[in-house]
Amino acid sequence: MCAPTTFSSEELRYPQRWGPKTVTGRILEAALPAVLVLSLFAGPSGAQDVDFGATDPADPRLNQGPKEPAVGMNGMVSTQLMSSTLAALDVLESGGNAVDAALTALFVQQVHDYHMVFLFGSMSALVYDAESDEVYALSAVGARPLAERVERGDPELVSIGGTVRGAAALSERFGSRPWSSYFGPAVAAAEQGAIVTSFMYGLNFALFDFGFLGDLRDNEEARNFYMPDGHLVGVGQRWRMPALAETLRRLRDEGADYMYEGAWARKFVDAANARGAGVTLADLAEYEAQWLDPVRFEYRGHTIYGSPPPDTGGLEVGVNLNVLEHFDLASKGHYTKSPETLEILARTFDRSRDEVARYVRDPLSWKVPVDTLLSDDYGKLGAALVRGSLPRVKLSARKDDPASSDEPSALALGGRSLASQRDRAEQFELGSDHIVVADRYGNWVTLLHTIHGGAPGVFVDGVRATGSQAAARAVGKGRRIVLPITSILVTRDGRPKHAMGTPGNPPQPVTEVLLNLYEFGMNPREAVAAPRFWAFGDNETIQMETRLEDGVQAGLEDRGLRIEDLGDFNYHTGSMQVVWRDGDGRLHGISDSRRLGFAKGH
Repeated sequence: MCAPTTFSSEELRYPQRWGPKTVTGRILEAALPAVLVLSLFAGPSGAQDVDFGATDPADPRLNQGPKEPAVGMNGMVSTQLMSSTLAALDVLESGGNAVDAALTALFVQQVHDYHMVFLFGSMSALVYDAESDEVYALSAVGARPLAERVERGDPELVSIGGTVRGAAALSERFGSRPWSSYFGPAVAAAEQGAIVTSFMYGLNFALFDFGFLGDLRDNEEARNFYMPDGHLVGVGQRWRMPALAETLRRLRDEGADYMYEGAWARKFVDAANARGAGVTLADLAEYEAQWLDPVRFEYRGHTIYGSPPPDTGGLEVGVNLNVLEHFDLASKGHYTKSPETLEILARTFDRSRDEVARYVRDPLSWKVPVDTLLSDDYGKLGAALVRGSLPRVKLSARKDDPASSDEPSALALGGRSLASQRDRAEQFELGSDHIVVADRYGNWVTLLHTIHGGAPGVFVDGVRATGSQAAARAVGKGRRIVLPITSILVTRDGRPKHAMGTPGNPPQPVTEVLLNLYEFGMNPREAVAAPRFWAFGDNETIQMETRLEDGVQAGLEDRGLRIEDLGDFNYHTGSMQVVWRDGDGRLHGISDSRRLGFAKGH
């Protein structure tokens, strides 16, 4: 990865190997004590009191609503929070590269977006390295313990979180700064307290009062963390997290192994086994993040890279676009204006989701037919199947039509109830953050980190680690869980053009944004703001943000489809973070209005 200094490539690429025999190592060795002391009290700019840009809970930048695009020549950051964006930007402005900035943002989000992510969770990333002109994929999703090693308890209740080992792998391969440098803003934030937004409070309230994760309510350590005075920390107040601050300091000082082989790991194993799960220290110690080849496909002259299996997202987006490229969608009109376009997209999305879910498992143990699903022949077949399943006649129910019926249509999009689809996506939607960074050296990172680590009811030293219900086996070599993570990086003429991603359940929202860009000619701001929808397949129902032109809903009813109104904007349809480069080389960023994101460049 292109670097900000004249250090050797070995020093830059492997900062943990810097030692007293090198000039760089001697400088760091002398400065390290001061750096560590400052990191306890200072934020990204060295200030003793860090508010990360805004403290007023009514500030529009801390709430849902329209976001202004950002422009910069030397770097761009788009993340889920103002605080993490500013922390990452400070790294870029001081000479760090895209990986340094992304990892700094990741650890800040573990504090300021505590309700969305687990430090012992799952993570996947794509990295464009300008030095090698290659795109690399990192898989650091959770993995089940090895069943034959576990003497008691259920190993399928456990997901060994990969976020921290994944962060260490990114740092070792592409970071230009020492591991310890990534923790200063996060430690300061945990000690000073995250500003509780209305969004955060609402989710924390649901966590304890509605029992979405009720297995924490009988955990004394968790109750004390969330309710330090017997109540949830209120909107606008600072939620101080001393236990998490200490864990972050230990990670900074002892490295990633602290959570896999050190004191935290031992506490986790004891807590998980005490609650009926089955895991050993050996399972945690052997966990490794893996470098993989990204999913790669073409669409309308663009080369698109996506998260590879065991993530489903990159492949699902690829299959969607592989099928849809065989339609002239632009001539039919945008899906908010054309019932025909919307039906084609919905039926394609539904079929692609089921196909990908059927075939994607951990490739360490299973063959995954990526090339087949992305082949032109498969795309033509998928398009033919969609065309061949469209209605022949008007199917809308009329009061004067004796054939009208409330019975489910035989052409239901997949035949499953909407409730079951929501259940399948619910845990992923409850938490994740997406980060996109481009630096002055030409490097790009698009990264998602999420929950999906731990075991039911477990909370250790400020870290919520309540497990994952995602599919995965506990036997054999490949035991990683399968998630719809969808990091996307797009190149045109060999250079990065767009990078994007969203928390939630990303493949369909990401596909819709890509279509808005490359099929319907929207600019990124328009593409992100446009209405989005879910093809979830309940009695021909499409869930949709209903900013539709007149006549579209009636046209869909004529085609046997119904709209479930999600309102003008709904955060469950995703919260896109997008960075792009224009023809003059300027970098731009946008963050979705559906959550609290913020983009800024320099």
